[in-house]
Amino acid sequence: MFKRIKFFNSSIFFIALSCLFLMNLVQAEEIHPSPEQVTLLKGQYQMQEGIRIVTGETDDTGHGPITYYHVPFKKGSFSTQWKHDQEQKNLFVIDAQKNGKATHLLKVYVNGMNKKVKAPNTLTIITYDGSTKLKKKATIKKYSYHVEVGKWNSISIQIQDLEASIQINQDIFKVQSERFNEGVTKIGIGHFSDRLYTKNTFIQRD
Repeated sequence: MFKRIKFFNSSIFFIALSCLFLMNLVQAEEIHPSPEQVTLLKGQYQMQEGIRIVTGETDDTGHGPITYYHVPFKKGSFSTQWKHDQEQKNLFVIDAQKNGKATHLLKVYVNGMNKKVKAPNTLTIITYDGSTKLKKKATIKKYSYHVEVGKWNSISIQIQDLEASIQINQDIFKVQSERFNEGVTKIGIGHFSDRLYTKNTFIQRD
């Protein structure tokens, strides 16, 4: 009798764990953006065997081509793979839409900085904790870091509550901001010269 009760309790425990696992699978929604959810500012693009190739140069404002993915989420992550043919910085930007106006939540510059300064061995992460009429209140973190040109690199930016976890290849960096609670409205991938290749781009909403 004791063995039967023990087996019965173990079965209930296993079923409960299985249900919890299945619930997590159902809650996590993986979205591969449709053409209607993607916009390109500046430059031109083409698709070749699942690879998006964006071509363009920096204009007088200091901005280059940027592709925006309009997939909003409160908690979740953005992932993609990218590469360049030549040495240059790359920009990943997360935007919210506070009071109906697009504002930056997070910027990640790989192999560079936000200013017109060549810093190929620098990773720059910027959070925006508010703004005034005079200037934005930004927190800037810089790391000694470099990704290789001509090879595929991966990035995943996960936002949960007040924390963003940024994984580039095998390296993880974390930042905090109260504004992460506003939710994400769009994610941008930008570069500043020649071609940018991206593939396997998706958003996971928790």
